[in-house]
Amino acid sequence: MHFSLDSRGGRVFSLKKKSGILSRSFDGSWKSHALETASRDEAAKALAWKGLGSFLPARDRLPDDAGEILEANAFLTDFLQRLDLQEWTLLFRAGSTQRLIRNTQRREVRNAFRHYSVTARFRVRGQGASLEVGEGSCEGLKFNLDGLARRVDEAIENRRNLRRVAINGQVPVVLQAGEGGILFHEILGHSLEADYVYQGLSPFSPDDLGRPIVSAAITIHCRDVRDPFFRDAAVDDEGEASPSPLLVEKGVLRRFISDYAYQRLLRLRDRGHARLEDFSRIPQPRMFATYVQPGNVAAAEIVASVPHGIYAREFGDGGLDFRSGRFFFRIRQAYLIEKGRLTAPIGGLAVSGEAREILRDVRLVGDDFKYDRGVSYCQKNGQILPVRVGQPTIRIDRLWVSGGDDA
Repeated sequence: MHFSLDSRGGRVFSLKKKSGILSRSFDGSWKSHALETASRDEAAKALAWKGLGSFLPARDRLPDDAGEILEANAFLTDFLQRLDLQEWTLLFRAGSTQRLIRNTQRREVRNAFRHYSVTARFRVRGQGASLEVGEGSCEGLKFNLDGLARRVDEAIENRRNLRRVAINGQVPVVLQAGEGGILFHEILGHSLEADYVYQGLSPFSPDDLGRPIVSAAITIHCRDVRDPFFRDAAVDDEGEASPSPLLVEKGVLRRFISDYAYQRLLRLRDRGHARLEDFSRIPQPRMFATYVQPGNVAAAEIVASVPHGIYAREFGDGGLDFRSGRFFFRIRQAYLIEKGRLTAPIGGLAVSGEAREILRDVRLVGDDFKYDRGVSYCQKNGQILPVRVGQPTIRIDRLWVSGGDDA
């Protein structure tokens, strides 16, 4: 379900429901067949799976019109209308999937996932760039509206008080706890996906297993039982569970992110990381989540350790170019760090660098782990899926930072 409304009175609502079957076999190469059905009962009949109808829970009810969304979030729309903005748009998304999977052991397992999000995009009067604030949930289309309003106010205030400064060089960058984890998702998470490893695109190979690949300060998990985000997806989209959440342990690579096929092709010891957008697409090795584990340094000490640098609060779009081994990210909100203190907001920044170098340049890892706000999405080979990231405050000694002179 997608629903958007804007300051000019425009509204767009869409609701899509799909049921179907994906059948696959692998004998060195895949043979796949997708069939769309009108209902789960029709799917059960086509598969001759008598237990399908009772095995899957009733579908989560998504709103079938805009009325209840507006009613539940009236505070936010009223708040935006009161602000002196040039324009604004609210976008609500909701998705629910239930899957019954017969895996390679002929065992039937269930996989369910729900994701809800709201994104506010707005332009401050007299300012050029648009701003974006969002929040996600696995519970429903009700959000922390007070928190969203505070973040919108803060973004507007920062935009109006940007310091005019141009940066073009390598400086220390401090990643804020939470959203900063998207950097590790892109430059490390995708590099550990087994299809890229097998194709020789990743900077890592099977020979790297058991060897240090990043700073010893970094430990990364791909699952977290405390996080409700993927609590109903105990298995991947091939019906397999990963035996361990540990990807990187004190800088040492422990496993790749693999599905069934690439486990066999690379002779890996485990799998459990296949994801697909819907039954009409094929599973791929994909990240569910990237959690950089906390260290033992206070966040305030990390900022205080930087004489001159950048505090990156929220990242925008970006990614990793496997051919060059370099990455690029835009920073939505950033501050100058001067003599160990956050001083002024600055805008229009981008960070870039060589992936393996940057991963070795992590110097300090904070003790203040946070999850992101649940609005991270990832695209791979045309399939867009929600992902989860989390991390504590982290200092990277050298990142190439450019831009900033747009105040």
